[in-house]
Amino acid sequence: MPAFHDCRPEPGTADLPEIVEADQGPPPEPAVLNVRYQAGVVGERARVVHAATWTPRGVLITLCGMPLDPALVEESTGMPCMRCIRIAARRSRRADEQRGIEDR
Repeated sequence: MPAFHDCRPEPGTADLPEIVEADQGPPPEPAVLNVRYQAGVVGERARVVHAATWTPRGVLITLCGMPLDPALVEESTGMPCMRCIRIAARRSRRADEQRGIEDR
């Protein structure tokens, strides 16, 4: 059997890489999820999208402080929770100030 560097690609395919990196496994879970209640659980006005993180006990906690049952929510996009937005903006601003980034 030829060594890896002696292999030739099939006609019409890209060249083989010199080094093949090992599979690193699945990507890490996102730190913040965008979730909202599933249809029918609450009224449409309450189905805003919250920024939420997992607790060690398997409960989602939103930035605005509301615990969510994972069985009742879905990852989604849509109208955001204004309290979550304000809290995220304040955290971002504090982080920028700590890094010495100024507003323009």
